[in-house]
Amino acid sequence: MNRVSTRTDTLGPTLTVTTEPAEPAGGDTVTATAVLVNDCPFPLRGAVLYLVDPGATTAARTVPLGDLRRGAKVTRRWRTSMPADVAGDVAFTAHVLFDVDGRSADCARAAKTVSVPYEPNGVRDPYKTFATTDDARFGQYGSQLVIWAGGGDLSGGRDEKGGILLPGSVAASSVVQVKTIGLTGSDNPSAKYGIAVANDLTAPERGGYAVFTMSKSYGVEFMTDSDGDGRLDTWGGGGGSTHPAWLRLVRSGTTYTAYSTTNGLAWNEIASATVPSASGALDAGVVASAVNLNHPGTTVRAVFDHFTVEES
Repeated sequence: MNRVSTRTDTLGPTLTVTTEPAEPAGGDTVTATAVLVNDCPFPLRGAVLYLVDPGATTAARTVPLGDLRRGAKVTRRWRTSMPADVAGDVAFTAHVLFDVDGRSADCARAAKTVSVPYEPNGVRDPYKTFATTDDARFGQYGSQLVIWAGGGDLSGGRDEKGGILLPGSVAASSVVQVKTIGLTGSDNPSAKYGIAVANDLTAPERGGYAVFTMSKSYGVEFMTDSDGDGRLDTWGGGGGSTHPAWLRLVRSGTTYTAYSTTNGLAWNEIASATVPSASGALDAGVVASAVNLNHPGTTVRAVFDHFTVEES
């Protein structure tokens, strides 16, 4: 599936992007074409066109166009490629900046977005996988990690989930962070995905266990094991859910503090808790659960990006 979007203001020029092939797959060589038509009732002064490859933050080509009279049409092509290890929405983007009257600036943006399906392809070292439900599958696409999982809730003694972990990565003072991209596959508002830490994530009864998740509809949930028996028995959070969002779990010895943000800049503290059984270097990971108490048989797909563990 692919989509073409054109964004301008009310008086902005028309800018479009197309690709050949029309539906490229991972690794394909692609010719992208940007077409700019000045259908504004005024000329564009000092126009500059920026052509951006998928996943890039800077332009692959910068094309000075100069002044463009009313009705002018400009076509520019650039040859690029789809990332080989990619899934989800991938965009080929064109962006034009121009002056309207020599005193004010404006812009227009367009993108050809290709949707590449996620398929389970496993994970690579140093990541490891684990599951407490028998239907979990996993994938890794560039900086993105993907979990498909059913399972019951994480609290109440069931603790059914799929997870991807970095063993022994959390020092006594550390920050664990991830961007939760999207949770699909179920309309269950309690389905959730997020961060987990423990002395041993494959055996939470060994202590240090805490989970910080974004639910499908009920906001964030910060749960900890207060007595070291491997069961999550404290809770904090609530509010509305946001996808995507950033989740951050900070460890300072036996104290964990959870934060969230929608923009990666202004962090909101959700709650703080003491987990006395936390000891030594902990495992950190991302987890997902369909929470199938009232939704039997559903499997969610959880997509994460930029999962990091850093000493603080």
